[in-house]
Amino acid sequence: MCIRVDGENRSVVWDSVAEERQLELRINGDLLRRVTLSPCHIREFVVGHLLSEGYMGALEDIAAIHIEGHLADVTLRPACDQKRTEKHTVHSEKTEGLAVRTDTVFRAMRMLLDSDAHRITGGFHRAGVFCEDGTAWMAEDIGRHNAMDKAIGHCLLERIDLSRVFVVMTSRISSGLTLKCSRAGISILASRGAPTSLALEIADAVGITLMGFVREERMNIYTHPERLADLSPTSTAK
Repeated sequence: MCIRVDGENRSVVWDSVAEERQLELRINGDLLRRVTLSPCHIREFVVGHLLSEGYMGALEDIAAIHIEGHLADVTLRPACDQKRTEKHTVHSEKTEGLAVRTDTVFRAMRMLLDSDAHRITGGFHRAGVFCEDGTAWMAEDIGRHNAMDKAIGHCLLERIDLSRVFVVMTSRISSGLTLKCSRAGISILASRGAPTSLALEIADAVGITLMGFVREERMNIYTHPERLADLSPTSTAK
């Protein structure tokens, strides 16, 4: 319940708010970190987070996952390198990935924004993964990095090739989100929001096509426009 101010009017109303929960994430019994997130698709978050932050390289690195209440305990296989990739390390090998059309990106953004929870609460970020066969899956979370991790985790659990999907988001694109895509092998990232300078630097270096301000029939293509199949060679020339 809250007091709503609308011009000269004051009223007491019930308001919908985004639910938030704390999760304790452990690897082989040791505390990795405590995170706050939306209490849905926890398994997807855990799996996606471990990959996108460099704690594992594939789903097969996980021996077991136990999630109960506010605790997620993951057992990684002994051969798995648990040393986290440095935050701003850029992969030297460029991502090959796939190609899409601009109208496909616009359509994906419209699908992403079609969310009652996003509209009603105004408290969620969304990340959607879109496959070549037209299938899509949407993740919602109070944190944009969490939403990305859930999207990545869904693909891992469903055995979807991350190099053959593209991701659309509602949030600002930071260097952290771009690095998550790089580690996961995602080659196309589009958002309704703006990118940061370091996000663009990383995207250009690792071969990620990054698009911002995707709204209605407009967008800015910042890096590697050659993956937009319907752009002319003249428009993609630097």
